[in-house]
Amino acid sequence: MRLVRPDSAVHAVLLYGAQGAGKETLAEALAQAWMCTDPTPDGACGVCRSCEAFVRDRSPDFLRVAPDGPSEIIRVGTVTKTDRPEDEKLLPMIDFFRTRPLAARHKVAAIYRADRMNKAAANAFLKTLEEPHPHAKIVMTTSEIGLVLPTIISRCVAIACELPASGELLQSSPPASLLALAEGAPGRLKHVLAHAEAYEKISAFALKLTKARPGQALALAEQFRGIGDDMQKSLGSNGRTAGVEALRALGAAVAAISYRESWLLEIAEAHRRILGNGNEGPVLDAMFASMLVGR
Repeated sequence: MRLVRPDSAVHAVLLYGAQGAGKETLAEALAQAWMCTDPTPDGACGVCRSCEAFVRDRSPDFLRVAPDGPSEIIRVGTVTKTDRPEDEKLLPMIDFFRTRPLAARHKVAAIYRADRMNKAAANAFLKTLEEPHPHAKIVMTTSEIGLVLPTIISRCVAIACELPASGELLQSSPPASLLALAEGAPGRLKHVLAHAEAYEKISAFALKLTKARPGQALALAEQFRGIGDDMQKSLGSNGRTAGVEALRALGAAVAAISYRESWLLEIAEAHRRILGNGNEGPVLDAMFASMLVGR
């Protein structure tokens, strides 16, 4: 897929679409093409010095920026220098672009999950976008384009990444209970299979939920919190991130087993509230009560 010609004057691209749609794979292909010293009209040559270094993950002209820590945040220290001790080992993007490339045509920074930049990082990043060095290229990915600052989007070429045909996912013969949780995305399926035990519990819980009685609402909420704890251990994330992921998977499982629009709306609202720092306990209690009492 030709996204942007390797010799294009475009200096920043934002790839957006569903989680697991292959945005990071496309981002790295574009980065390699921008860096390649002998590119073809369709991308990198694959054999030049720059391409060889890129494939070995040893290119001094390529910088990866991704969310870090249990909270999965991109901190300001990844963009510009700070005096914080935790940022001492980081190479700020501003410093990375200050020098010319050593072996490539361009220096490239790839920012994965750009929506996870905190406010300070996003504001510092704007200066790099507004005043780019002639040798600098930036490619970003996000599954939540609505959370990316409009001022950042306006300074990029934004490209939607569509999901493949559903039949392509079946070629790997995944379990049916987990296939539904992939939401049609190959990268998402890979993630689900890597944490299969945690996601199998959500599939089983969804089936149990469809047969539950109203009086079981609070007990089910407590059980689901336990599943969220298992998800946290499997993902190695913080509790909020795991809870949000568990709710997303529950919505996909419920939609596959017994599509109920009112339930999906309740799950989506709980997902939004917890993502926005709502207290997980009361949010889940209210969600399960509304789902079972109101059906």
